[in-house]
This record gives sequence, C-alpha cells and structure tokens, in this order.
Amino acid sequence: MTTTKTLNGLTPSRIRGGAPNSKATNDYPIASAYNTNIFTGDIVVNNAGNIEVLTTTTQKAMGVFMGCRYVANGEPNWSTYWPANTSVTEAYAAVVDNPQATFIVQADATVSAGDINSQNFNVTLGAGSTFTGKSGFGLEVGTRTTGNAMLRAIAVLETPGNDIAVATERAFPKLEVRILKHVDAYISADASVN
Repeated sequence: MTTTKTLNGLTPSRIRGGAPNSKATNDYPIASAYNTNIFTGDIVVNNAGNIEVLTTTTQKAMGVFMGCRYVANGEPNWSTYWPANTSVTEAYAAVVDNPQATFIVQADATVSAGDINSQNFNVTLGAGSTFTGKSGFGLEVGTRTTGNAMLRAIAVLETPGNDIAVATERAFPKLEVRILKHVDAYISADASVN
C-alpha cells in the first residue's frame, strides 16, 4: 500500500520504449575520501570526473547510483552505499546512466491522474540509511511545474494498493519517472569550421 511515506530512492524500471530494464550500469570513479554518503537509488552527478550525490535540483544528473566497489587496505569491497570520508583506492560507482532509463520512485504526497505525462517534479534530497544502503530520495510533489525540473512522472506503478483513482491508496503513490535533467539531454556540439 502507498498510505505510508517510505522514500527509498529511484529503482530501475525499464528502458523507455522497450522491455523491462536489464539494470545495465557503467562504472565511474569516486574520489577517495569523498565526504558524503551515496546510497542506492540516489541521483548522482559528475564533478571534475568523479561521481557525487545530487545536492541541488539545479544540477544535471549523470544517472542513478546502484552501489560501488573499492579497495581498502589491499582488500576489495562491494557496498550498496558509499560510506562518507572513506580513504580507498580504485573506488567506482555503478550508475544506471542511460538517458532513456525509467525508474520507480515514491511521491511524498498525493498525485493526481492529471499530473501524469503533463507535470515535472524535483526530488526530495532525503538522507538514506547506512543500515540498508537505500536512498531517502523521493518525488517532491510540492515542486509540481510545467517548467524545468528533475523528473517527469510518466505512469503510475501497476501494483495492488497503488491506484491514484482510489482515495485510500493515493497518499504516497509509487510512480514511473524519467530523468529530464540528464547530462545527455544538454550535450551540444560545436559546428566544425572548414
């Protein structure tokens, strides 16, 4: 049921226009001793060639963090979250970075049928859990706009207890979204000079 707000980040759903997602990721470096936790389901950005967690909704997303690997004291480690201030070598984030990927995320308030495919939203930048490794990000309903925002709600997750047409089920719906402010949506190439 979606009568309880339990924000836990973005979960890969599918590739837009295609079949269910294969959860394909690419590895990107994380700076040793990066001072902020990054949780599974957090939106991440590129800063000087390294992955960092999204800290403002004006940033452009690289994708969604799915875990990391690093070497500490000569031992390889895999984790569902990046522990802040960890001094390691060979630190890499697994990121779902396909700009056509869609994700399931919980809204922090009621969403109407009219919001689907017509409104954009920013994300709540909630803290995750070092116990579960899961994000605290969610869809921030209060930022609803037809203008520029991080996410667009494209569907309601079809699962029992998640029908936004039923008053008792729509308090905190789970929605399928796509990332609008993805770095690949902003790439431009200069014209060649002949």
